[in-house]
Amino acid sequence: LRQPKIQQVVQSSNSNYIQLSPANNDTSNDRPWSWPIIHTVSTRFMQNQGTLQNLARSRLKLLEAVCLPSLQHQSIFFQNKLLELYENTKWKDEVSSMAQRASNSSSLVVDPMFLWIIKVDPDIDRQILKELNEILEPVKHFTLVVGSNNNFGVGVKNGGWRDGQAGQDLLDAFQDERVYFPELAGHDENLGSNMHQIIRRAYEARDDRVVLETRLDADDAINVEYITQLQRMALKNLIDAKDSKFIRKRNDDDDDSTPEQAIQKANWIYWCAQAHLEWNPSSPFYNPNNDAGLVTLFGRFNYCITPGLTIGYAVGTEEKDVPHHEHTQIYPEIALKSDRQRKKDGDVGCGFTPASECLWIVDNPKISAFRSRSMTSAGMFNIEAAGVPSNGNSRNLAYSKKLWQGNIQKWFGISSEKAKEAAEFMGSNYINTVRDNMRGQCTHGHSCKISSVEKLQRTIDLSEEGDGGIEIG
Repeated sequence: LRQPKIQQVVQSSNSNYIQLSPANNDTSNDRPWSWPIIHTVSTRFMQNQGTLQNLARSRLKLLEAVCLPSLQHQSIFFQNKLLELYENTKWKDEVSSMAQRASNSSSLVVDPMFLWIIKVDPDIDRQILKELNEILEPVKHFTLVVGSNNNFGVGVKNGGWRDGQAGQDLLDAFQDERVYFPELAGHDENLGSNMHQIIRRAYEARDDRVVLETRLDADDAINVEYITQLQRMALKNLIDAKDSKFIRKRNDDDDDSTPEQAIQKANWIYWCAQAHLEWNPSSPFYNPNNDAGLVTLFGRFNYCITPGLTIGYAVGTEEKDVPHHEHTQIYPEIALKSDRQRKKDGDVGCGFTPASECLWIVDNPKISAFRSRSMTSAGMFNIEAAGVPSNGNSRNLAYSKKLWQGNIQKWFGISSEKAKEAAEFMGSNYINTVRDNMRGQCTHGHSCKISSVEKLQRTIDLSEEGDGGIEIG
């Protein structure tokens, strides 16, 4: 049986506010935040594409079926997992006491274990926004939707939570009335005000806490154990063991091979998922299994994929101290670079020896991420015209059918029924969605690939040919 959830109860009054003791004597609780970690999960939705309603509705269905449940069902929300996370630290008794009090009272004020920040085009259609808000109701206590086309955190550009740019962008959105969820008016007025307080606390405490920034696109998902594992590794390796009092068990599942390595503390760490699943939703043109669509396992690691890509900052590490790369270049630049080349480049690494350990390939959970490959995708990778997957052989089809029979829901919270519903919705408005995706290609912040445009145009041509249009050779 699953343990009770730790409710993210947040009130405007601080009379019952709870926070753990500081990580070290140099850090006071004058800048309150409940946890030793501030963790943000950033999602972009229809940025610079706010007028493309058909594309927006299809992507909304993917967000509801894929992205939302994977965050809603994160194991860190359950008491047993939270207690397990802090079991070997100096905060063990404090967390246990907090969990006990939370089970007996609904008046405690506890900051979210992570914040889901969704940025949308400020000019997005208001009906689309209304539907998005309805979908997000179950996660309102840790979710914020703002109208902004500015992105920070994981990526090539500098700027994130640690240097204040990401938090200031959200505070500006409150000031400029660009906060769309929770609403600042009507029945959610208190909730919106409380979220403002949460963001301000996280902003003001950013120098005194470990900061984790995770990227997750609106049509992707992470394993329900992923957040717990990231924070476990951050507690172990981004806080000095003499401060966290972290006790390393014999059966720890990291790759520490020497006592010297075991006591090292990093200044920063990158994490990216190793094995992942890719889903090609069924379509009017392709549905061999008569289900939600083809799911393919990609178990071999070649480069960092974007779902779950995370940067962690230890206290004292500045934004400028961390190298920023395209996601495809993180692995070669951090894990594969020779010591000679590092010295030549003036690359001091993150504090780990060897410096290749500054990138952690997450293999626990074994399958960490789930990616959608549909005709709503900007890059159109591993997908051909008409939504036909590039790898739909009979072996993959058989494995896919097995995965939909429970494993996907167990690992990611994604139900086969919801996924099929999303696929059918996209199928019912297929060509209009494809046309919108063509219009959205090469807009600011999105992919601009000739191959993608050609596949989308070929899909439209195939549809017109099937409807009695001009025959295409």
